[in-house]
Amino acid sequence: MKKLVSIKTILIAIAFTVFLLFVKDNISVFFSVFGSLLGILTPFLIGFLFAYILSFPYKLFYSKLFAKMGAKRKIFAHLRKPLSLICTYSIVFAVFVVIISIVVPQITVNLVNLFESMPKYFESLADSLSGVVGWINQTFNTNYDAHEILNNLYKNLVSFISIDHITKLAGQTTQEVFNFISATANGFYNLIMGIIISVYFLAAKDELCRLVKKLAVAFLPIRYLPKIYEIVDITDTKCGRFLVGDILDAAFIGILTFVTMSIFQLPYAPLIAVLIGVTNIIPFFGPFIGAIPSAIILFVIDPWDMVVFIIIVVIIQQLDGNIFKPKIIGNQVGLSSFWVLFSVILGGSLFGLFGFILGTPIYAVIYSLVGKKVRNNIKDKGKIAQEALDFEVLNYQKIAEEQKRIREEKELQHKEMLKKLIGLNKHQNETEADEENNTEYNSETEK
Repeated sequence: MKKLVSIKTILIAIAFTVFLLFVKDNISVFFSVFGSLLGILTPFLIGFLFAYILSFPYKLFYSKLFAKMGAKRKIFAHLRKPLSLICTYSIVFAVFVVIISIVVPQITVNLVNLFESMPKYFESLADSLSGVVGWINQTFNTNYDAHEILNNLYKNLVSFISIDHITKLAGQTTQEVFNFISATANGFYNLIMGIIISVYFLAAKDELCRLVKKLAVAFLPIRYLPKIYEIVDITDTKCGRFLVGDILDAAFIGILTFVTMSIFQLPYAPLIAVLIGVTNIIPFFGPFIGAIPSAIILFVIDPWDMVVFIIIVVIIQQLDGNIFKPKIIGNQVGLSSFWVLFSVILGGSLFGLFGFILGTPIYAVIYSLVGKKVRNNIKDKGKIAQEALDFEVLNYQKIAEEQKRIREEKELQHKEMLKKLIGLNKHQNETEADEENNTEYNSETEK
């Protein structure tokens, strides 16, 4: 009889239980060690992310433009990979330099003008508020004093930005500022090291993939490998292409926003376009995150500019959701709006900014794998499961009768098998008895 549980399985279960109890009793130490390990591996994670994104233009150079290099002279075959790497990083570096040289000066000028023009904007806002308060008093017969409301706002603003308050606030936030500077320097270091590491990742991509396959084949059961390869393939399709396509789509939306705002002569077009483009990477909530502060800035300048901007953003987002993004990304996600919202909220709650960005493609991988398993299980259950899915023709009595008929057929088959088995045994017994009688008769005859 086959053993239900082996000794090895019991020992593994006991060891895993002891490990969970140890983690529960030392959860703070565990998180501290995990945070330290994550900090050490951050440059490698950033480098892997950069290498994965840049692998798409790298494939274009390696497999298309330089594909015939070394076909006639083998000495040039060794230059194929270095040239592909140089071209890939040169183009990316050139794009970033052009963007920074064009966008950063304009954003700087926009920010300086915004702070210099704030008093004038607040005076205009005060005039608009006075007109609104006057309209409310005339319409609803109230006695609100616009000057008193503005004076209270001004007093609160002056007390907030007073020297004493700023000094007190600065004393309280010195440590936070120091932590921010330290985190910024550490992030810049991780970024530079990630870019350098991405070069090595991309250059040794084939060797690393081969090494991972060797480890998988060596230490994992063969029966699990097809499922693992399927998960890797779906993850590459859902996450990789979605991420690259989402970055391209965000850049396109930022450029389109800048062009449209320039046509309508709206102020601070470069600053707002960059904000809209960067936040558009986040699914579902990204357009709102970028549009709300931009609309507030335009409202302080001129409420009519805010109205025009909102109309522009709504039209661009409709075009993006229905035309641009499906063309750029395609149907890589395969999720409805509800599941996109669910994945963004869940990912953002668990993992912050990275959860907002990667929550949707990761959930799409899980959704695809679970959906395939569900379809296979329904298919294995046959016609009765397909009928149960159709709620318009669902008839529980019919399903019960069908199940009863199937059970009766199986019972009848068992009875027939038992009858045949009993008949076979009876025939065998009669044959054996005849053989014994013949043996006895022959022995007596010989005597």
